[in-house]
Amino acid sequence: MSHLKTHLSSCRLFARVILIFLATSYLGGVTSGPASAFEWKSLFKREQLNARHVSVNVAEAVRILSAYRASHGVGPVKLDPKLTRIAADHALKMAAANKVAHVLRGQGSFARRLKAGGYDAAVASENIGGGYDTLAEAFAGWRNSPDHNKNMLRSDITMMGIASATAAGSKYGTYWSLVLADPYQGPTGPSAGPRGLMLGR
Repeated sequence: MSHLKTHLSSCRLFARVILIFLATSYLGGVTSGPASAFEWKSLFKREQLNARHVSVNVAEAVRILSAYRASHGVGPVKLDPKLTRIAADHALKMAAANKVAHVLRGQGSFARRLKAGGYDAAVASENIGGGYDTLAEAFAGWRNSPDHNKNMLRSDITMMGIASATAAGSKYGTYWSLVLADPYQGPTGPSAGPRGLMLGR
């Protein structure tokens, strides 16, 4: 019983220390002006790196992917400006967030990003990656990943957009986004409609 009381007293003491620290930090931020207040808020704010776009030879990307698809009996793809802008926006945000992910903090899903970019897709997939220094390395990495490879060889894909970005001090250095899609053409018959959005990997 005495051990329990001692433990509870220690917990209360620790809680008081934390409360005093929080109160002191808060008051320091209030009385010291905007600089201190900003430092206090920064404790809870995820750091955003200074990201920039990396030039990508998009014509070469189309050639590489179309040739790869042809070797597997699948039709070629064409470059789409909207998909390229969507890919560029996501690559830049991944670099700034220092994270490879389809959904980032404060950002919508892949489907929502397509809609925000003004692209009405019947089907769509997205390949992302980090750490590839060249276009050839990025495609090699996606070919060696079963799920990414499956996206690139989908027979219902006709368009693509690709982009890369980088941020000094980031974990992967270079971040990539490849968006693959087929535009929604609208109903062609009584039972026709969207084939459904396929989220990429």
